[in-house]
Amino acid sequence: MKRLIVILEVISLIMLTTLSGLSKNKSSILASFSPSKIEFVVDSLSKVYSQYIDVSVNVDAEDWELFYQLDITGIPKERILFAQGVNPAEYFYKPFSGRVSLARGGKNKGNTFLPRINIKFIPSWLDNPGVYSGNIVFSYSYLSEGKRELVSLGSIPIVITIKPIFSITVWSESRGKLRKLQNPSINNSYNTVTFLVPKPGKWESQEVIHLTVNTNYNRWSIQCLATELVEYEESKKSKRAIPPIPPDRLYIKGGDLSNYTPFSSNSSITIVSGENSGGDFTISFMLETDESVMAGEYKGSITFSFQGLETE
Repeated sequence: MKRLIVILEVISLIMLTTLSGLSKNKSSILASFSPSKIEFVVDSLSKVYSQYIDVSVNVDAEDWELFYQLDITGIPKERILFAQGVNPAEYFYKPFSGRVSLARGGKNKGNTFLPRINIKFIPSWLDNPGVYSGNIVFSYSYLSEGKRELVSLGSIPIVITIKPIFSITVWSESRGKLRKLQNPSINNSYNTVTFLVPKPGKWESQEVIHLTVNTNYNRWSIQCLATELVEYEESKKSKRAIPPIPPDRLYIKGGDLSNYTPFSSNSSITIVSGENSGGDFTISFMLETDESVMAGEYKGSITFSFQGLETE
């Protein structure tokens, strides 16, 4: 019976020694983050979006180092940039390419404030509308029995919401001069086309219209609608009404229309469609008249409109 007690005492002594040895090698870092989430809502592709993260840690470790890295899919990482510190200069920003060191220290105990993490997102017309989610993942390493240990510390969600956006700029070229007609933020663009009609025949318009389309819609199209053409000046001079020319005498070419295509009286024509980020297009017009049309200078309105479709 006495022998058994001695054995139990020896086993207990070994266990106490082992636990005591493990406690000497323990390392702990408690971190807090502000804010708890990074979110960008992109409603304009002409500006850069930015937020920052403040990190505070309570360290009980020797020879430690804190890291962070970006984990997100669907958005190229080269357009999500980071820089450390308060109000860093633009040239300090770099794209996420892997694990980034935030801070390191020796034998630390207590609360430690770390450099601010500034994050910027640069949107592009190539980004499809949608919600893109990921995480900014934090980890730390410390020295344990001569070996470097890497431990996960936590993560902050990052959400990038890209709204459907489009921009149409319309330029009119008339007699060698260019004139901007359209504010890019407006959907419908009303433009004037002019025809000099000396006699029956086919006549090119005095204007050629240029379209610049930028969009992040997956599928999109541009429609065109024409009004009747009127001869106002001659009517005013002669003080008699000159019949207008109906839209079905007017033809359009450009974009996806390689040949002149007639307008209808009350419906629009799809002149260009795509599944990309847009492009530049030149649109021209022709008027066909017969003996029923009096000579003069006729003017009409052309309306461009945009339609976009989001697909999965």
